[in-house]
Amino acid sequence: MDGLQSGLRQEQFSTLIEGDYDYARPRRGQVRQAVVLSVSENEVIVDLGAKRDGFVPRRDLELLDDAYRASLQPGDRVPVSILDASGPRGEIVASLNQGLAQQDWLRAQEFLESGDVCQARVTEVNRGGVIVPFGRIRGFVPNSHLTSVPRGLRGDRLRRAKSDLVGQVLSLAVLEVDQRRRRLVLSEQVAGRRQRQQLLETLTEGEVRTGVVRNLVEFGAFVDLGGVDGLIHISELDWRHVEHPSEVLSVGDEVEVYVLSVDRERERIGLSRKRLLPDPWPLVAKRLHVGQQVEGTVTNVARFGVFVDVGDGVEGLVHVSEIPGGDASCAGLEPGSPVTVRVLKIDQWRQRIALSLRSVGQAGGSSSSEEESPRQWA
Repeated sequence: MDGLQSGLRQEQFSTLIEGDYDYARPRRGQVRQAVVLSVSENEVIVDLGAKRDGFVPRRDLELLDDAYRASLQPGDRVPVSILDASGPRGEIVASLNQGLAQQDWLRAQEFLESGDVCQARVTEVNRGGVIVPFGRIRGFVPNSHLTSVPRGLRGDRLRRAKSDLVGQVLSLAVLEVDQRRRRLVLSEQVAGRRQRQQLLETLTEGEVRTGVVRNLVEFGAFVDLGGVDGLIHISELDWRHVEHPSEVLSVGDEVEVYVLSVDRERERIGLSRKRLLPDPWPLVAKRLHVGQQVEGTVTNVARFGVFVDVGDGVEGLVHVSEIPGGDASCAGLEPGSPVTVRVLKIDQWRQRIALSLRSVGQAGGSSSSEEESPRQWA
């Protein structure tokens, strides 16, 4: 009986001993979340959740940037990497610098798996691409994945273009994470494609966005909406007639735009600036009346007639049948020409004004032309 009781007591004692030490022992190379216990110039003491505290030596602290080191306070939770689980004096030596770097590798892996886009500032260039910091590790963007550098550049022109990127922040996607080889590869090209797709999926017709004018062409202005360009056609720039987009906008201008259309398959976005400006039509239509003679400016000459700005960008049409001789060139009409016209009809619903060059100068005059042909409204 005594032997049985002795055996039970020994088993209970062993259980207590094992339970007391039932924890994951620190291992060299392991990364642990620790709590800062004290901070001094020579070391940082941390609680590792082990039987002994760990310490971060001065040589490791000197690898940290000054701002981070100065910010360390007791109670902070920090990642540390175990350098030696049993130092010369039985202490646990840990590295805060390596722990933070490991955390950055894990974060890079998360970006790789999620496909999210990150931001990084270019710090240096080399023959193959540019270098960007990703936390405390270095990332590499190959030349072929840079969209901020024009394609086709070679030699000195390519080196200068890449050197101009130093200090600039790029939007990047993580392509490869290989911690063993200390290899982190990123792409500006893929990031741009993902941002475009994301923006196209969220854009809806009828909403208002803010963008930056990237390019002006004869037929309109291209506006960057944050990774994808939309086009403001020249007819949607302003209520008044615009000969060239440079009359209204400049490259680099920030502009509010109305989304007219979104073609996700062809990645085309139609925009309007005009729709967000006050519509002058109601005021002009209220000011005009049938039979009134007004001064205007020819804005366009077409085969079927002449368009005339009668004020505030509102245009009316002088049909060929209302041009003496039926020929605009014979009447000396060309874009920019001042002209006196008579109002034949105002269609407020369709926002159209029919004008005439006939019988101009006859006060309050009217003619059979007021019963106009449907051709003028075609």
